[in-house]
Amino acid sequence: MTPYFLNVDLEIVSKTSLGSLARGHGRRVIVLHCGLFKKRHLLVLESSRQHKKPDAAIAALCSAVEHLTPAAKRIWQAASKDFDVGYELRSSERSSRFTLRQATLERVARLGATLTVTYYREEDAESL
Repeated sequence: MTPYFLNVDLEIVSKTSLGSLARGHGRRVIVLHCGLFKKRHLLVLESSRQHKKPDAAIAALCSAVEHLTPAAKRIWQAASKDFDVGYELRSSERSSRFTLRQATLERVARLGATLTVTYYREEDAESL
């Protein structure tokens, strides 16, 4: 079965402030969090558009990064970066599978980032 795609978050962790990096993306992204987290600076972004597939969401985030100013790119290079692909795993599913295009994986790697997949268990309607 194919899991239900939710979104892709871009999580950036640094020893230094990421505020200027958060502002450097313009309207291409939505800032979900920008501040301290466990003694590190954390910036979490997602595309400002809804995407039906993870390849498209990752491409939108990559494009935003590729258009950063030189100063923002220096901050990006020094930080730890992770594209987190979120899926909802339905309670009826015992296993799940999805694919990403090779070009998507190469683009993430060129940006010096990692890729994570997070599965969220579908909430049981009776427990709500």
